Amino acid sequence: MSLFLMGILLWSLVIASVILFVYGLWKSSWKALMWSGTAILLPTILIFMGDDGVWFRFSILVPIAIFAAAYYMKHKTTHQPL
Repeated sequence: MSLFLMGILLWSLVIASVILFVYGLWKSSWKALMWSGTAILLPTILIFMGDDGVWFRFSILVPIAIFAAAYYMKHKTTHQPL
């Protein structure tokens, strides 16, 4: 039963992350992107820590890319043409 609940928790975090990611891109909200990266962090760390092979190590790049997008969105400047 606890494995079933852990699966529900992890899939809920993945679904919440996807929803927050789409919302963050749609509304240009860096906070939504930050929360999306935070939500996907636990499932990807669990995949990263497994001994399944080198390709599963690349799963950690997903939250890093989301955090980088949130950082870029927060610090981007709008340049006005002269």
